[in-house]
Amino acid sequence: MGRRRLTAAAAALMVGLAGLSSARAQGGVTGDWEMRLSTQTGVTTWQARFEQDGGRLGGEIDLGDNEILDVDGTVDGAMLRFVIVVPDLDGDQPINFEGELSGDTIQGAPGSFSWYGTGDWEASRQ
Repeated sequence: MGRRRLTAAAAALMVGLAGLSSARAQGGVTGDWEMRLSTQTGVTTWQARFEQDGGRLGGEIDLGDNEILDVDGTVDGAMLRFVIVVPDLDGDQPINFEGELSGDTIQGAPGSFSWYGTGDWEASRQ
């Protein structure tokens, strides 16, 4: 009798853990992230808040110095693509990002980041 209860408890725990994992997967990229760009100008760190609604990606990125920019993008499975538009005296500078979500990390594809230069980026969930 005790063995059955233990087996039932273990099964319930597994179902609960699977439910948490599934809920996290459904939320996908939603949450607070720290982004790190590695370019010719050095390493730049930004704070991001992503909001996923199905295949749509929104949110904002804090570049520091009171510069908070909107995120406009998409999520397709683990792949995400988004753009931020940096205001500049010579005209707005769009910066495009592409990356792959894996748990609490995003591995970004190499890109061109306006005056920051070219390089890589990555993000980790906070």
